Amino acid sequence: MKKNPKESKKYPLVTVITPTYNRGSFLEETILSILNQDYTNIEYIVLDGESTDNTRDVVEKFKGKIIWDSHKNMGEQWAVNKGFSMAHGEIIGVVNSDDPLLPGAISEIVRAMRNNPKAIGVYPDWIRTDGNGKEIERVILPDYNYEYMLREHCLIPGPATFYRKVIIDKLKGRDRQFKYVSDFDFVLRAGLIGDFVRIPKFLATFRVHPNAATASKKGLAMAMEHLRLLNKFFSLPNLPSHIKKIKHEAYVKACEAARICSGNKLRTKIIISLISLYYSPLPYLKLFIKHRLRRLLKLLKKD
Repeated sequence: MKKNPKESKKYPLVTVITPTYNRGSFLEETILSILNQDYTNIEYIVLDGESTDNTRDVVEKFKGKIIWDSHKNMGEQWAVNKGFSMAHGEIIGVVNSDDPLLPGAISEIVRAMRNNPKAIGVYPDWIRTDGNGKEIERVILPDYNYEYMLREHCLIPGPATFYRKVIIDKLKGRDRQFKYVSDFDFVLRAGLIGDFVRIPKFLATFRVHPNAATASKKGLAMAMEHLRLLNKFFSLPNLPSHIKKIKHEAYVKACEAARICSGNKLRTKIIISLISLYYSPLPYLKLFIKHRLRRLLKLLKKD
């Protein structure tokens, strides 16, 4: 239910976008978590990539309460960008179909945006849950620091990050060349325009289960994306000088992330090791020597 125009400033329209594909077992919980928010001026868009499970049946239960779009599965980034193009809200966020929001989340997000008019976006702390929604741990995020995020190759804004529409329009959505790190790319580009503000409250969840999109993010493709992300970023024109100065440190951490994401296949590990040696030779050589020394000490102990 939308507020009248006189109240639009106090209660701006918030658009929530949920891309989904074969997540029928989780989708209803997520939809209800949005519809049951205590903030009522919400536009809710669910974009389905022609799921083959019970997604359609779930969506039919909420006919008239959500905007549903079914399309050929073109990937999450395509769906998110379509959601951006459909959104009318002054504040827009993406909520994954298996990661329901917690009660009061939207009200807190709007309040944070109102109290920080210069902020381009806001993000809360969140709770990691298992496949059944049972709490595993509470994740307290650091306050926003752009240089730290870039230097440490650590995406700070997490689940339930919401943006002002003007920022999304200016950035023209997510970059579809990235399958795994498009959210990181988007935040890095947004951070060149303005700052985010952390909401020190647990307002979101992140579900860990075997079929989660993040569960399969291992291998050469994802590892290489971490490096391509920085290649793209540091080739952007007019980067501030203080950002250019941390390029080497950023690549060191990106190489570490690439090695972690490379999986257990020997061929992949060798490829990533050689690439890491190219981008950050000194740190990698130190790591190589450290491992060799450990192995040598073990051999000496056996003697």
